[in-house]
Amino acid sequence: MQLLGYFVTLALTLSTSARSLQYVRVARRAGFDLANGQAAIALNDKFKTLTPDSPCTAPEDACVNDKFAQCVGGKFVLQSCGPGTGCAALPLVNSPGTSVTCTTSADLAARIAATGATDVGSSTGSSASPPPAATTAAAPPAQTSSTAGGSSADPQTSLTLDPAVIAKGFANDGQDVPAAGQVASLTSTNNFINFCLTVNQPLTNGAQVVDGSCNPAPMGSIPAKTKMPSSKFIFPKNGGTVAANTAFTIQMGIKNLETGNFVNAQENYFSAPQQLNAQGIIRGHSHVVIETINALDSTTVLDPTVFAFFKGLNAAAENGILTASVDKGLPTGFYKLSSINSAANHQPVLAAVAQHGSLDDTVYFTVA
Repeated sequence: MQLLGYFVTLALTLSTSARSLQYVRVARRAGFDLANGQAAIALNDKFKTLTPDSPCTAPEDACVNDKFAQCVGGKFVLQSCGPGTGCAALPLVNSPGTSVTCTTSADLAARIAATGATDVGSSTGSSASPPPAATTAAAPPAQTSSTAGGSSADPQTSLTLDPAVIAKGFANDGQDVPAAGQVASLTSTNNFINFCLTVNQPLTNGAQVVDGSCNPAPMGSIPAKTKMPSSKFIFPKNGGTVAANTAFTIQMGIKNLETGNFVNAQENYFSAPQQLNAQGIIRGHSHVVIETINALDSTTVLDPTVFAFFKGLNAAAENGILTASVDKGLPTGFYKLSSINSAANHQPVLAAVAQHGSLDDTVYFTVA
């Protein structure tokens, strides 16, 4: 009986503690909810006075003419919102502050109403000075536990940008360390997630769009410097000769590329980030292309839309060697043979550093 009494007392104590903790959390959230709502109202009132020529300070974000505006080099760069949406400051839900993003008027009104704010300095609570407009910038909607089409419980289906993956360095245009001829980088405080709204191009959307497109997929995983891919042609050799109009097999050595990984090039072109295997090696495949040249010592710049032979090397390498059969051979002439090493979704492979040797190989040969 004494033991039972002990557990009853313990349970009551824990229950009381839990209710107290819940009360503290609710009270704490209520404390910043009202301030967030008032700050959002103040920012939206401020945005109404801004024009594209208004002065700004990077990395400030704002709304100008109902468009998302980012301060770059002291001037606002405007990005149109999607159909049915406009730019606005929203109160954050789980922490103090505001978010500048594209949203619907109904969503804006609902979020402001949920905070209890009606006007800055109203009698419902103490006034709050608005935080900088760049507190948070994200794709619509912002900072909610669930969104249309996704939930924060699964970041890979959520339509909300997780703050943990925001690259703050993207807000730096690089001109803090100037160099002769160096140009300012485009900047972003939301990982360029809506960049394709700034250009007049269709989305790539997994297709090979011959007239050009904008691809919204991230670049993805980048291997260590020591695991950059590389290739070298074994046959034909550089400066070698191949018999005219006779079948031959291209042979190419490859390393640091998990070959045999290719997706549907008609439906998944550039549609996913570069991926690495468990050993940190890029998962992908290669290609070979042969172009006609005037002479082995030709300096003419070639047209990449014109080639004599092209082959995707979709099979896995055998003993580190990829092959491609040129079944009909080539007519007499001079040729350039190049590799195109790619990730699984056909994008050129990405490396960890700017200074590196070529990730592909090229040889020149004669057909006679």
